Amino acid sequence: MIKFFTLVLVVSSILSCGESTPVAQRTYIYISHPRINANDVMYEKVYDIDFSRYDMRLIGGDLAQNTFKNREAVAHRDSIFNFKSPTTLWSVGNHDKTSSTMFYKTTLKNKYHAYQRDDVTFITLDSQDSLSSIVGKQKEFLFNVLDTVTTSSVLIMTHKLIFMNGHEVLDSQISKVCNANKGHCYYCHNPNNFYDEIYPRLIELRERGVQVVWVGGDLGYKTSEFEYVDINGVVFLGNGLWFKKDGNKVLLFSKKNKAPLSYAFVHLDSL
Repeated sequence: MIKFFTLVLVVSSILSCGESTPVAQRTYIYISHPRINANDVMYEKVYDIDFSRYDMRLIGGDLAQNTFKNREAVAHRDSIFNFKSPTTLWSVGNHDKTSSTMFYKTTLKNKYHAYQRDDVTFITLDSQDSLSSIVGKQKEFLFNVLDTVTTSSVLIMTHKLIFMNGHEVLDSQISKVCNANKGHCYYCHNPNNFYDEIYPRLIELRERGVQVVWVGGDLGYKTSEFEYVDINGVVFLGNGLWFKKDGNKVLLFSKKNKAPLSYAFVHLDSL
């Protein structure tokens, strides 16, 4: 399997970031499923993270038992992640259910959204919209962005790991990796159109020499990390927390100049 990083070097460079970090070096933190079985607070170790150290805050979803149940729950998480910042991106999970209007009011972004910086195109999608499929206006939006990519890397975020369903290797791993099992429900990993319609467009990017990374956040219960690089060089990642387990990890990305995105799964206690 091709690796995009040497773990020790990446972790040491990421953990040393601060005011002395060169302008060309950027670091992004990906964190998902920090909820507990309540709305008032999150997993306690999340509060020890200094999010100001990172150039992007990438959120994989499921921030509370019912994130939008009341203003206080949203406001509390906003005080941690700064939702309205253009450098905070949030792929909504099944526990983040809300209207598109309310999500925009909270974040100043649509549930599917693109953002470009540091030679990376970030694409946030809503895998809850059509039960794991990317269809309609969201698919049109995605294809328009992919057709006009000018960066050397693309990082796509969904809550569900929709790339696992229907894959000859990954499909059988869903029950061992993802929080939700396969099925036909709002929180399930549902059959979807990823390999019929979405994946061919990713291959087109790879043929143009663009790095493609897709990350899902529906992890934590069974494992905190997932990685698979397919035969075409598309990188599939998963990451999430579960407050009842030890050994939780977050996903850190690093970007320098025109180099590909590098990544490392790092123990939460080490941040």
